[in-house]
Amino acid sequence: MNFNEALNIPDEIKNTNEGFKQKYRMIINALGYEDVKQCIPFSIDELKKAYESDVHFNNLPLRKWDSAAGYIGGPARCIREGSRLTRLYWERCKVNTYSCSDGVCILKECARMWVEE
Repeated sequence: MNFNEALNIPDEIKNTNEGFKQKYRMIINALGYEDVKQCIPFSIDELKKAYESDVHFNNLPLRKWDSAAGYIGGPARCIREGSRLTRLYWERCKVNTYSCSDGVCILKECARMWVEE
């Protein structure tokens, strides 16, 4: 089961910028904001500094985001390893079908929420 199925995410919100934000915030709320926040591989100070120049955090190392999302090996050979975050997927939502990009999007949206508090 994936997040769209587990959380009944409507098709109409999946394909817009605002819908993207809404979808990932729904997932974060289902997983537990405080628990997801603990999976972010950067400190709040690092996030705030990075956010000033890029609200998408593309100025922080992707390998760290990938690892926190449960994957290792980089873009050429990304291997699913599992992580604290991926354990939350199953424990909270019974999700067992996901990608590295799902995890990175969850983490980055949670990081934005944290910085914007």
